[in-house]
Amino acid sequence: MKLKYVLLFPALLSPFAAAQTQNLNMYLWEDTLSQRVIDQWQQEHKATLTTSHFDNDDERSLLMLKGVQLPFDIVVLDNVSAQIYARQGSFIDLSDIPNRQHNASIWNQACGTHAVPYFWGTVGYVYRKDKVTKPPQTWQEFMHPPASLTQHIGMITDSVETLLPSLYAQGTSPFTGSEDKLKQAYEDLKPFNHNVLTYEYVLSYVRSHQSAEELHMALAYSGDHYSLNRSFSGDKWAFARPQGQAFIWVDCLAVSNHSQNKSLAKSFINFLLDPNIAAKNAIDIRAATPNLSALKLLPDYYVNDTSLFLSQDQIDHGLIDAELSNSNIGLRAKIINSIIKRHEAKY
Repeated sequence: MKLKYVLLFPALLSPFAAAQTQNLNMYLWEDTLSQRVIDQWQQEHKATLTTSHFDNDDERSLLMLKGVQLPFDIVVLDNVSAQIYARQGSFIDLSDIPNRQHNASIWNQACGTHAVPYFWGTVGYVYRKDKVTKPPQTWQEFMHPPASLTQHIGMITDSVETLLPSLYAQGTSPFTGSEDKLKQAYEDLKPFNHNVLTYEYVLSYVRSHQSAEELHMALAYSGDHYSLNRSFSGDKWAFARPQGQAFIWVDCLAVSNHSQNKSLAKSFINFLLDPNIAAKNAIDIRAATPNLSALKLLPDYYVNDTSLFLSQDQIDHGLIDAELSNSNIGLRAKIINSIIKRHEAKY
């Protein structure tokens, strides 16, 4: 996990200091909150916002498990983790947030009562348009790239997404707990490994490695190509979703039960869900907003962007991220650790 800011500022160690300065601490993916939105919030509410960033869901969850006194008032997390932490009493109930009503019910249900949907999208891949002349149309093609992509592919270290391409290529659910299917995915990833440049999330890798130019294609989330193009002031990157069932992710906003600023945090979340603010945030970040009222305010080029949005039929037949059993997670962890160790040993 690449935290872009030092997490434990001296002021944050004291809940009383945080309360006096009316500062909110937020933990989220990098480049997923508009600076215009931050500025407007701080101006209108006379409160500051400090952000820290994570690279993947598993590492964020690991950090959260290390202690309840982490200095975060608001956390962005996947819908599965939102439901799990809610059951454990980690988050406060947000079902009374007024602007929650603007969200589509499918996304409200995905996040549950103790979180609210922030953005949603799909898993696919990003690629350099000047380097990849024939983008994979299927997951089978992704798993069997041409020689020109050897050592030029990026992956994601995650209990579901790392194995998703190989499982979808088999025609198997990415949630499967079948030992046979998971072992087959492991066998498929062994030869695929020589194509991989990194298992670090693409947005983190390109911003922190001198070899970023060597990354030509990477497993990614919808909207990541816009972030890449913003970072490098160009239009080299595109996003594609292979044929077949869409795998849908949902990011949710939650307020820590240990926050000293619960009321202010709820006000900020309600602010983010205001249709005008949600529209501004969506157009700046270029991710799919769950806010139906905001969609009515957005331009056609945004709402018709098929790299961000699915058709209703695709949503109906898609697979929304779901909870895995402990035994399933354990087996996947062994497989992923082995694959990454093999990669590190060779490269």
